[in-house]
Amino acid sequence: MIKRILVALDPDEDTPVATKYAISLALRYDASLTGLAVVDTSNIYPTGIIGGLDKTHYARNLWEELSEETRKVAEKLLDSFKISVEKAGVRYTAIKKEGASYDRIIEGMKYHDLLIVGRDSHFFYNEPRIETKTLAKVVKSGVSPTLVVTDSYREIKKVLVGFDGSMASARSLKSFVQLMSHNKEIEIELMHVKNEDTKTKHEHYESVLDFAQSYLLEYGFTGLVKNVCKNGKPGDLILKRQKEIEADLIILGAHSVSAIRRVTFGSTTHELITRTNIPLFLNP
Repeated sequence: MIKRILVALDPDEDTPVATKYAISLALRYDASLTGLAVVDTSNIYPTGIIGGLDKTHYARNLWEELSEETRKVAEKLLDSFKISVEKAGVRYTAIKKEGASYDRIIEGMKYHDLLIVGRDSHFFYNEPRIETKTLAKVVKSGVSPTLVVTDSYREIKKVLVGFDGSMASARSLKSFVQLMSHNKEIEIELMHVKNEDTKTKHEHYESVLDFAQSYLLEYGFTGLVKNVCKNGKPGDLILKRQKEIEADLIILGAHSVSAIRRVTFGSTTHELITRTNIPLFLNP
C-alpha cells in the first residue's frame, strides 16, 4: 500500500503533471506527499580555478550568485507544489535540500513508497537546457519504484506489463501490485516479446505469463489478458500494443530494459522513455 510519495520538483512542464499524479494517488490511498526541490550546488561550484586572486574572487562571487538564483527557483517550485496540494486537501511536506540532486533524491526514496518524477527532468535550475543523468541514476539505484511521467495526465485504468520472467520484471510487477492492491478495477495485460532463440518453444513464454497471472489473481485482479508477441524490437512492439489497447501505464523492469537515455542505460527503455506519451512504472 502507498502511504508516502516523494515528488522530485524541477522547472520542466512535466513537474505539475507529476504533482497531479501524486495528488490522485494520495487521495485514493490516504497517503502523504513530500515535494523535494534540490539546489544542486555540485553543478555550479567553481572547480579547477586557474589564475590570481581576482579570478578566484570573481569565480566565488559567480558561484554565490548562481547558488542564490537556484535557491529562488527551488522556492518557486515548492510554492507551486504547496498551492496544488493544499487545494486538493492532501497532507504534505515541502523540503529544500542542497547538494547533488542524485544523492538527495536517493536519500529521500529510502523513506517513501514511490518516487514520481518527470521524464524530461533537468535538475540544474541555473542551466535548464543541460540534460542531466540524474533520472537514470535514480531509477537504477533507488530503493523504491519510480513513476516516470510525461507532460500529460490520464487516469490509470488500463496497464500494460512488459514481463519476461526476469528478476527485474518480477520486482516491478510485485511492487506495482503491492502498492496498488486496493485498485482491483484496473485492467492488466501481461505482454512477453519472443526473442530470436528459435529453440525456445511457445509454451515456455505462455508458462512465464501463467505464473505472473496466478500471482495477480491471488491479489484479486480479474481483468487480465496474456499476450505473447512475435520476434521484433521490444520497444517498438510494446509501444504498438500500448496504442492498440490504449493503456494508461507501462510497467517494466529497469535493468532488463536498460535504457532511459542511451548514454546511461541501453536500448529498449530509450525507445519507451523518449517516444511514449504515458507514464512508465520502473523498479531497479
